[in-house]
Amino acid sequence: MDKKDVIKITLELIKEKKLEKASIGEIVKRLELSPGNLYYHFKNKSDIYKEAADYSAEEIIKNLNKVRKKENKRDYLYNLTKSLIKFLEEREEILCFLLSMKGTCFLDKELESQDILIKFKKLLLEEKDSLEEENKILLKLSMFMGSIYEVLYINKLVKKKNLNEEEIQEISESFWGNNMDRTQILGQRL
Repeated sequence: MDKKDVIKITLELIKEKKLEKASIGEIVKRLELSPGNLYYHFKNKSDIYKEAADYSAEEIIKNLNKVRKKENKRDYLYNLTKSLIKFLEEREEILCFLLSMKGTCFLDKELESQDILIKFKKLLLEEKDSLEEENKILLKLSMFMGSIYEVLYINKLVKKKNLNEEEIQEISESFWGNNMDRTQILGQRL
């Protein structure tokens, strides 16, 4: 048994059945394992969810690392925002997991947005700033992730549609500023 198989099945189950109904029994049934084999690798359900959170963060960061660095900070932030949105639209199982884990008691520690958006934080804090400035950035990133989750929940999961370029542009401008040249950005494709 590969731990990643358990994580992938767990993410799919959460997407299909919701968090509450993604049971250990269902996981072992789909993987055709014995519960003892699963418990050998994971202590409990919370342990599986912790691994799924780490896997999700790794996948998002791997995707964000593909975005080419731009001279213009706002263009770069737009491209990172677009890449994040498109990734979550394509990987609906990760989006459903992240939405399900917000405020859940299954993780020992809260799933932290700044772990996923470390790239954004580094970009926004180009120089070593004060703790107060860093806290403002973390608050803004938390609000950003909350907004992305909410918009994608409504559009992708309820309305079954992806965001278009103008909608992504509007989200990016609302968080990172509106001094970007709209025609330049809309003409660029990742």
